[in-house]
Amino acid sequence: MCFTIHIHSSRDAIEKRFGVDTTALQDFQFRYFVRAFDNPRLPVITASEPQRVQLMNWGLIPDWAKDREQAMLVRKGTYNARAESLEEKPSFRKAYESGRCWIIASGFYEWQHAGKSKIPWLIQLKNEDLFAFAGIYDTWNDKSTGESVNGFSIVTTRANPMMEKIHNSGKRMPVILNQDMEKIWLEPVLKKDEASSIFLPYGQDLMKSHTIGKKITDKDADPNDPGIILPVDYYTNGTLF
Repeated sequence: MCFTIHIHSSRDAIEKRFGVDTTALQDFQFRYFVRAFDNPRLPVITASEPQRVQLMNWGLIPDWAKDREQAMLVRKGTYNARAESLEEKPSFRKAYESGRCWIIASGFYEWQHAGKSKIPWLIQLKNEDLFAFAGIYDTWNDKSTGESVNGFSIVTTRANPMMEKIHNSGKRMPVILNQDMEKIWLEPVLKKDEASSIFLPYGQDLMKSHTIGKKITDKDADPNDPGIILPVDYYTNGTLF
């Protein structure tokens, strides 16, 4: 799955890569890691407003959530959305039909099970460029306060061979949009064959990965510490692969 991402970039880089207005990011703090469980607001580009970046909460709240207690409970289970069940799950069905979006990132983290240990990995594109996860979003209106909350989920699919070895417990990975597929994902109607192509695992030949220190697992770890992403070798005979 995907619960921690790398979003260390700049407004200029996002403008250049996606050709969008980034005014919403004026006070946004780019970080070496961001955890879903902290319910952060992250840069998102939606089908309804593809010309600008918005900040949305990580964790989709469907519009049918009746009160804040139910909304917060549902959100804990919507940080990710499995591609295979988007059309079936009540929390995701409407968002998949009319709330597709891009979630901007520069990498993500996954934990590999090695005996009783969990080894953290940073995964990026080979060129370390920005990219977009396939996402879905919905807007929930809190009737008690009048507040509208926009929340998103990152869509996941089966792992490619590299990610099978890293995420060896679940063998899943987030859906990374090929640039040719980015605009298609935001089209009003998504054909089944297009969806099938989008949900294929991203090519491992276009990605790179390395193990990092376990500092990232500390609850008080500093997301602005560049030491977080430095390579750490857990194997005396080199890397796994």
